[in-house]
Amino acid sequence: MKLKVLLVDDELPILNNLSKVLPWEAMNFEVVGLAREGRQALEAALLHRPDLILSDIRMPVMDGLSFIRHVRENGLDSAILLLTGYQEFEYARTGIKYGVSDYITKPIDYYALEETVRRLGSQIADKKKKQFRQRQLNRIAHWLNEKHILYSLLGQSTEEGTVEGTEFETESAHADGSADSNGDLAMNPQPGCYGLLLLEADGYVAGSLSWSSAERKSWNLKIKQRLKELFLPLLNEYLIIQAREGEWCVVFSTDTEQDLSSERLRPIYERLQASVGEETEGRGVRMCLEAGGLRRSDLNLAYRRLQRLLLAVAPQEWFVRADRLPEREIGHSHASEEGGRWGYIEELGPALRHGHPDALNRIADGLSQYAERMAGGQRSGEAERMLNYVLIHLLRELRELRVLTEEEEAAVWSRLRESLGLKDLLALVKSLLHRAGVCHAGRKSAEMLMASAQGYIRDHLADDFGIEEIADFLGISCSYFCLLFKNHFGETFVEYLTRQRMERAKDLLSRSDKPIAQICAAVGYQERRYFSKVFQKYTGMTPSEFRIQQSNVS
Repeated sequence: MKLKVLLVDDELPILNNLSKVLPWEAMNFEVVGLAREGRQALEAALLHRPDLILSDIRMPVMDGLSFIRHVRENGLDSAILLLTGYQEFEYARTGIKYGVSDYITKPIDYYALEETVRRLGSQIADKKKKQFRQRQLNRIAHWLNEKHILYSLLGQSTEEGTVEGTEFETESAHADGSADSNGDLAMNPQPGCYGLLLLEADGYVAGSLSWSSAERKSWNLKIKQRLKELFLPLLNEYLIIQAREGEWCVVFSTDTEQDLSSERLRPIYERLQASVGEETEGRGVRMCLEAGGLRRSDLNLAYRRLQRLLLAVAPQEWFVRADRLPEREIGHSHASEEGGRWGYIEELGPALRHGHPDALNRIADGLSQYAERMAGGQRSGEAERMLNYVLIHLLRELRELRVLTEEEEAAVWSRLRESLGLKDLLALVKSLLHRAGVCHAGRKSAEMLMASAQGYIRDHLADDFGIEEIADFLGISCSYFCLLFKNHFGETFVEYLTRQRMERAKDLLSRSDKPIAQICAAVGYQERRYFSKVFQKYTGMTPSEFRIQQSNVS
């Protein structure tokens, strides 16, 4: 791509000579504008954003120094070459403070000018290459951060403090102090310095019932992008992660004080309310906060705790702090009705994902006994609300597992819009639990799914893919895939994929003479430096050292 140059001089003969005498094409420049005074030049500079500006100093209306001052005030980092008379040398020196790259005295020596332009062109091209490289590194660092945090939320993280790529992220993301390309900041806080804010689109499951898969994906992405913009002035370092539809996690660094009180969050809540409430039956957004002190390995438990909290509190409450309710009120204990009823919800997800009929029957029996105790008294209304929560949670899980057809799900929501009593609500819950058990019995076994996953990984080692892509290929949710994978292989997806890629790389290094950069790409790594770090961590040697060792052995 050609570099752009803007030429500025009030003397028309000189301006014409500048545009025609110098071999701009051969020097890889395109002349994008000619101007005879500063105001006209500034308009052209803002329009074309040139890489190089050649400007005279003495000009009518706006002189050259005023022009370059305005250029810098408008954020342009163009290289500037000043043309000046001998007696104006002091003016040229003043221009240095505005980042002027060099100056040429008049009358112009066009050979010297060409040499100077070529030198500046080479410097500009080198700078552009470095900037492009840095943007690539920042994008990769951001991608790694998102993947690692998502895996941590799903309980798929590697051991604490040794997450693959951490060194790389720190170096690349902060090399120029800039934010990543998506607007949220790269982050690498110290252990124990994470906070977690869970946002839920209340009523999303019902409101999105008539949407296609593409429409749901588009809407969720739109809200995620909106959240990135809204939190930018509020948090220093954060990531927006989506683990499932209608729900977003803001994972933020608490290295610096970032108090997310309800007062500070209310403006975000109010802005989201309009766009989200419009399409979720008017209910909008709810938030639940774990303020800090979390390690990476704590994120999965914290995420599940916040999900339980949103179920436990009244739906009218838009903001809840995790320290508001003691753990015993939302925990696993069945020693009391409070613990027991939320325990059923906690057991529901694993029972559905594993397809355990005994566990599903036990939950159905427990809910029946609970409803029987509560029926006919003053607490029947409380039991009805509880079963409504169970139904909504159950429907969300069944959607992720793709158990119900759209028509079946629509029929359930149609029933829920009726004023169902305790008996009818219980019957609806039990029928859905039975439907889930029947569906799972007819599905592929976990062994078959994991065999397909293994084949997919083997065939796509050279590709850039993650949990989302492989779960979509298998037709199951990300959380269900993670659970099956860990149970089947005894290690996380990330650990397994890294091991497969490293073993493949070892094989290629020892049995072929392909360049290391080619092998790096063949096992799915875009960056050779990052590949080398992962390989060295895995084998204790760099790729070059490993190849030399193997050649000596053979």
